[in-house]
Amino acid sequence: MDLGLTGKRVLILGGSRGIGWYTARLMRQEGCAVGICARNAEDVSRAAEELRAMGRGVVFAQAADLAQADSTREVVSAAVQALGGLDILIHNASGFGVENTEEDWHRSFEVDIMAGVRAVDEALPALQASGSGSIVFVGSMASKFHFGRPPSAYGAAKAAVRTYANELAQTYGASGVRANVVSPGAVWFPGGSWDQRKQANPKFYAAVEKGIPLGRLGTGEEIARIIAFTASPAGIWLNATHLIADGGQVAAVD
Repeated sequence: MDLGLTGKRVLILGGSRGIGWYTARLMRQEGCAVGICARNAEDVSRAAEELRAMGRGVVFAQAADLAQADSTREVVSAAVQALGGLDILIHNASGFGVENTEEDWHRSFEVDIMAGVRAVDEALPALQASGSGSIVFVGSMASKFHFGRPPSAYGAAKAAVRTYANELAQTYGASGVRANVVSPGAVWFPGGSWDQRKQANPKFYAAVEKGIPLGRLGTGEEIARIIAFTASPAGIWLNATHLIADGGQVAAVD
């Protein structure tokens, strides 16, 4: 299937590692001009070099603290200018607020929610001018399912993003801009949180694997493919949608 991504201009917030990185790499393979940002300047520089080595096409990369309003708006504005417009905005960054502390709640609010709000505000004119604008938020199954840990900001923030995406889709669909959320379950990739858990507690990791009908965790590449399809012209009839990407980990009907 041709996803229709050749020549599309994509910005990924949180694109230097993990799911964001696998998505950036896939978008380059599909012929996109790609922009990435992340907080760590060394990670951003390394990722940009690898993306540029994949072939022709613009690669924009800039360090940004998405917990800061000015930094978020500046990096989105710079990306739109460098890419010559914008067709796809992917918000993958997270504050990972997994503790019930004021600090974690604040960071999750700023990164998971407000960075997305600010990025959309800054990118919206370019997305509308695109004629096929697409916004994808990377959510989490923690937004709809209790995994047994104490209350924290993470799931609540991801749930708020689902509501925001629906409001964007309903408001801007008429101007050609779609908005969707892709929510992964447990995903393994080298150096990620589930890789760390596998090394620290292999019995717990094995139990999680056993609880997934497919018998394993997802991979970064697999989630990237779902994001790419959702964002692409091939997924044009996906709008205001919450896509569950957990391999059946959560045994529930949405």
